[in-house]
Amino acid sequence: MSALDTSSAGVRTSPSPRTVRATVWPVIRQQVSALEPTLARICSYHLGFADEHGAPSSAPSGKLTRSALMMAAADGVGLRPADVRSHAAALELLHNSTLIHDDIIDADESRRGRPAAWKVFGIGAAVLAGDALQALGLRMVVDDTGPGRAEISGAFAEALALVLAGQARELTVRLGPGTGVAEYDRIVTEKTSALLECALVTPALRAGSPERVLNALRGAGRHLGLAFQILNDVEDIWGDPAVTGKPVRSDIARRNPSFPVLAALSAGHPAADLLHRLWHADGTTPAHLQEMADLVTESGGRHAAEQVSRTHLDSALEHLARAELSPAATSELTALFDRIVHRTP
Repeated sequence: MSALDTSSAGVRTSPSPRTVRATVWPVIRQQVSALEPTLARICSYHLGFADEHGAPSSAPSGKLTRSALMMAAADGVGLRPADVRSHAAALELLHNSTLIHDDIIDADESRRGRPAAWKVFGIGAAVLAGDALQALGLRMVVDDTGPGRAEISGAFAEALALVLAGQARELTVRLGPGTGVAEYDRIVTEKTSALLECALVTPALRAGSPERVLNALRGAGRHLGLAFQILNDVEDIWGDPAVTGKPVRSDIARRNPSFPVLAALSAGHPAADLLHRLWHADGTTPAHLQEMADLVTESGGRHAAEQVSRTHLDSALEHLARAELSPAATSELTALFDRIVHRTP
């Protein structure tokens, strides 16, 4: 019986997290193992398959968020997990390539509770490993011969181009206290939303869905990315490193204004003036970072971020409702959107 059939009557439901993992991880393992041995070892370490010596490991791995979105959307347009299996694996490879590169760019020393790949294998080798995952993911999409091949290949290439553009924009523009939310939204739409849009749109392209469905899914992915990233910015300042797997307040330490900081600096609150002065000081001690975090809260930055994230999540769900997916898939995606934004199991 298919993983989407829950009874002999053939009632279709969206794939469970276990089904997503069982469908996608074997493909990723197989593809990564075929890389050049050094690159395969680094990528396997980053993905949690192996330790730094190449021995099998049970380290934490990714949540396969984009795969879960793609398979739920596939169910919504009448497809099965096997119809988008290679695309889901390819998208996870592209996503993980950006994580390897982001850790280098941001000088983040840990990922998922372990030393980041660049800390273990060196910057040069980690850059090449990220590049290898990009090439591997794109090749998987191009090699697929199913319906909508050209359109899906174009969607993947466009998504990757947007991610790179967003990363470059963040590096060159370097969001400052005077930068508006519009510039933040543009960078997040490129860096974060692009791959989520691709996850949702790919099954519709394979199924030949009309443009109105594609546009609704793109809108859902765009707002989902914004909702997620804004709340992720909140976690960077006030989250538990044991849960996030990354150092707390790393954005503040790098003076990379996230949404709560931008909202605080533009709030007109008296505490924002002191925050502005501390922002331009050199202090990165825990006490200095704690004081800035407290000022962001006092200025209303945290509250504003949580409200705006909720607004974007509501917009994502409104677009999803217009996508004409099956009721079961819409219900599953609604719950999945909430879990993604709030990082719940």
